[in-house]
Amino acid sequence: MRLLTKQREENIQAIDFAADHHQFATEDEFVWAWTNFVKMNSFQTFDHGHEDLVLAVDFNMYGTRMATASSDHTIKVWDKKNDEWFVTDQWRAHDAEVVDVKWNGPHMGQVLGSIGEDGRFKLWEEDVVEAPNSGRRFKMITSMKSETKVPFMSLDIKNVSLVETYIALITRDGYLTVHEPVDHDNLAEWQILHQEYVCPRPSRQDETGFRVHFHHDGLPCWPALEAGLDRKSLGLAVAAMDVVKILRTDKERRFYVAAELPGARNIIRDVAWAKGSMRGYDVVATGCKDGAIRIYELYTPQAASETENPAVPKIVETPSSPRGRGGSVARSGIGVGLAGPSSTAGAGVESQDDENELPGRVKQVVKKVAELTEHHGAVWRLSWSHQGNMLISTGDDGALRTWKKSLDGDWLEASEVNLVTANTDDNGNIDDEEDPDE
Repeated sequence: MRLLTKQREENIQAIDFAADHHQFATEDEFVWAWTNFVKMNSFQTFDHGHEDLVLAVDFNMYGTRMATASSDHTIKVWDKKNDEWFVTDQWRAHDAEVVDVKWNGPHMGQVLGSIGEDGRFKLWEEDVVEAPNSGRRFKMITSMKSETKVPFMSLDIKNVSLVETYIALITRDGYLTVHEPVDHDNLAEWQILHQEYVCPRPSRQDETGFRVHFHHDGLPCWPALEAGLDRKSLGLAVAAMDVVKILRTDKERRFYVAAELPGARNIIRDVAWAKGSMRGYDVVATGCKDGAIRIYELYTPQAASETENPAVPKIVETPSSPRGRGGSVARSGIGVGLAGPSSTAGAGVESQDDENELPGRVKQVVKKVAELTEHHGAVWRLSWSHQGNMLISTGDDGALRTWKKSLDGDWLEASEVNLVTANTDDNGNIDDEEDPDE
């Protein structure tokens, strides 16, 4: 496993997790492996070479490439060779701070997306003909402007069935858009699949917090499929101030709210959806300004014919119909997207009345299983391992913490690395001496 973090003054603002696909049979085996991992000086620091703060980091699926985005308006792409990282190219990506960067899946070429304070989303594709470190190796193939003229705050990219690509963007005033290519073989031309304000628009003086994170498994959980959810349903977790909405698409490709994750006492800084559909339920983690990490499990209830418990939401199965109530034609997700921005929160999601008439709408039951408060200050970033069984977090206290679920179901802190006070040797390796206070 490999970790990279960059700190902004005393709080860590950028984090990502790439795994080498090792599995641990027991918790003791994991602790042993993690301890040896640290002792082998696998944590390294090195000069990122940016002229300003690094605001975002993202690894590709294999952990062999990473991209760093900076306040100096540039993006750097790094390749790993012999356990060291080398810059492949650096270029000016935006006319302002680059606040987020994400790799696309490996099946559509070497493509990454970025958003900046200039209010634009850009998609970049590698041209291997160009020489490394020429500043021209990654070519812009798409540029989108914010619909509300407010800068984007978060982005995520998802691949479905190896060839379909979807992009989720959300602005600082809570305007969510989901895009798909006009032709999935061509990532140069896009159309809006869904758009809405996810909450009442905050004033310009308010501090805001909005994040998006797709469910990146190839299929939804099998209980949801058995309940009628479409196999190609998109899952999107949207952090909107102090609540997280779980959006899914039905069989008509319309987004609806499948669940909401309550409990935050302040702005949610990050949301992460774990992989692992075969476990039979979804796991979502949130990091909040109130200093807590909350972990939720999302279960799919039984169909109405299989339960008599009125407290459990029922699955409604109805014949597919292109019409809504009153005989009016229900617009498709694309049609809703092309209708333009609306100032009403939830305008892009079907109403409650329409919801019960559309096929494939599966509601989920939410269970908060952990509230972890070991961070001394706001939690800024979260990332799950590729297997979805380990969580890492960073925050204002400058510590990187890892969390594992014990055999009795409790989430426990497995390790802590203080990246602010840790000493490094001449090679940039973090000293593995024990903290005298521990």
